[in-house]
Amino acid sequence: MTRFGTSPLALMAVLAVAVGLPAAAAAPAAAATTYTITDLGSLGGGVTRGLAINASGQVTGDSVSSQLVQVPCPPQRYGQPKKCFTNPDDAFEWSNGTMTDLGTLGGNFSQGVAINRSGEVVGSSSGKSSGTGGAFLSNGHGMHQLSAPAFAYGINDSGQIAGQCRNSMFLQAYPCVVGSNGAITALQESNPDIECLYINTIIGPNIPAAVAINNNGQILGNCFNSAGGIALVWTNDTPTVLPTLGGVASSGTAINNLGQVVGTSETSTGAEDGFLWSNGTMTDLGSNFSPTAVNGSGVIVGGQFVYNGTLQNLNTLIPQGSGYQIQSATGINDNGQIVANATDTATGQTHALLLNPS
Repeated sequence: MTRFGTSPLALMAVLAVAVGLPAAAAAPAAAATTYTITDLGSLGGGVTRGLAINASGQVTGDSVSSQLVQVPCPPQRYGQPKKCFTNPDDAFEWSNGTMTDLGTLGGNFSQGVAINRSGEVVGSSSGKSSGTGGAFLSNGHGMHQLSAPAFAYGINDSGQIAGQCRNSMFLQAYPCVVGSNGAITALQESNPDIECLYINTIIGPNIPAAVAINNNGQILGNCFNSAGGIALVWTNDTPTVLPTLGGVASSGTAINNLGQVVGTSETSTGAEDGFLWSNGTMTDLGSNFSPTAVNGSGVIVGGQFVYNGTLQNLNTLIPQGSGYQIQSATGINDNGQIVANATDTATGQTHALLLNPS
């Protein structure tokens, strides 16, 4: 099971106001679930961001280290220090109360964005010098740079990795899946109005790309159309273009093992609403909700909110006086455990929290 936001480096969007769902989108409301809190801690620097959770409650993301490393200084100016230092921000794996530093590919930044049942983590890392680094796989035997994809966004329990592949010689980028044996499958769409093979001198990392893959091998991706982007699902290499909420553009963020998809879509009025796509039907989840993850029960999280028939602010479902203000929920597993990022109200630092249904 994987979870991906619109951008793996932009999952910290804060949504402050919940609005009621349109009547057509209303579902039978489940009883409100409350949560206990586990602070995942840090690698010593006090700041941690959790980005994904697996079926066992293991979490990955990035955390600031207490270690100081020397880095090149900016052009020297009067009064500036002659030596400059920084705290590395490293990918981590948190399991049963212990946070493990996954390291980097030689640089001072790495970030885990997806984790499977075996604890294999994929993400991105900087390298020793500018322009080096890239996608990585960490599988308990160190961090290994992937030759493909160039950007990795999802991994399922079979070890298949979803992401964006590139052919630098021909300036091409395309959504792809890389098998555990290294075999690359390019994901295509025959509709001439949809561009999954992108050719340009400047290529963004997030589109076109496969952004998530479930345990049945169904792949969620985003490609270009005339308006910007459109979400697709590939099942057995056959693409399905998801409908929109009346507009022309959409962006998928997560897919569960039932093939349900969440994301955002333009409406007929030009607004951008959250959606759930299930069994061919789009449900509008409202304009103040940007879903980032969905579990096998159809429970959806994103921003400060959880949706289970009704939209609820997670800050009202955790113990009062906890000292945390949740800003962004980024993952949920089939046990209902949620990984979320919150502000520590005493220090102002960002902490990753595991929310356990109570």
